[in-house]
Amino acid sequence: MKTYMYLITQKIACFGLYCYYKEVQLHGMEKVPRNKPVMFLANHQNALLDPLVIASFTPFRSFFLTRSDVFTNRLFKQIFGFLRMLPIYRFRDGRDTLGKNEAIFKQCTKLLQKGEAILLFPEANHNIMRRVRPLSKGFTRILFAAFEEDPEIDIQLVPVGINYEKADAFPDRVAFYFGDPISSRSLYNKDDLMGSVTSIKNIVFEALKVQTTHIDDLNDYAELQHYLDEVVVDYLKPQKANEALLNYQKGKEPSRKKQPRKKRKGWSFLFEILNWPMLLLWRKLVRPRIIEIEFVSTFRFAFVFVAQPIFYLALWWLCTALINPLAATAIVLGHFLFNLAYVKFGRS
Repeated sequence: MKTYMYLITQKIACFGLYCYYKEVQLHGMEKVPRNKPVMFLANHQNALLDPLVIASFTPFRSFFLTRSDVFTNRLFKQIFGFLRMLPIYRFRDGRDTLGKNEAIFKQCTKLLQKGEAILLFPEANHNIMRRVRPLSKGFTRILFAAFEEDPEIDIQLVPVGINYEKADAFPDRVAFYFGDPISSRSLYNKDDLMGSVTSIKNIVFEALKVQTTHIDDLNDYAELQHYLDEVVVDYLKPQKANEALLNYQKGKEPSRKKQPRKKRKGWSFLFEILNWPMLLLWRKLVRPRIIEIEFVSTFRFAFVFVAQPIFYLALWWLCTALINPLAATAIVLGHFLFNLAYVKFGRS
């Protein structure tokens, strides 16, 4: 029963994300081993949407290590637990909470021994910047604990590059790139644990840099970001974006490869008119309360996912009272299809 409920929830989330995103691309899923324990290691830019998109659009049924501060009450704990999310505690959550990670690591070890898949964000934090940040050693602790229990276990490390066109924008596009699996057993040396940690982190770090746009130079980050925008790179193609960075010459004005398409103002104006109650609530009530830019899209999606059905019920009830149920249904359906067309085609 729980499996069926999970599948139903996954399909609902998948439909919601399909309507929310202009485009979702998944590349390299055929590389993921299906008969071995897998640890997905992804860069982290967009708060809870990163794991949610993977959970909704992929068949792997992974468990997700998620920052503990989102498990704020009993209801959220039950929901996130149902969605296979496990809390991970950080130093900022309080030194006394770090001890709780041991139980989580043991749970992860048991899951890997059963051949399950786990997704972690080894950067240990999120940031909207287009770069892979230094990796923490937390995921290697889980690996080593599994090897201590079973030295023959062959855990496959799969780097996952998450690439957003503009992570805080709407509508947005996103592409996930699953890299070649890395056998962790061949990199583990119980007599040189520190060396094993360094080796594994370096290999995963280099693999992630290939799967996502990586602006390495923090001092010139703004200028490099501007350069990529000026040459109109497709951020859903990280290899092309990284090749463009190699061609960057400091101080030289880039020449545009092509003129970007202009936003269709007619679409946007009509979208604003037809959705003004929702937009008013978002802009005046919800958006001002969001402090971290990395959470903007997460809260926007959650707001639309909950509020839009309520809006449509109210619209249907009003139109039924003023006209008739058949006309009300047609109006609501037409409104939904217009919004979907706006997301998919209305803006460049």
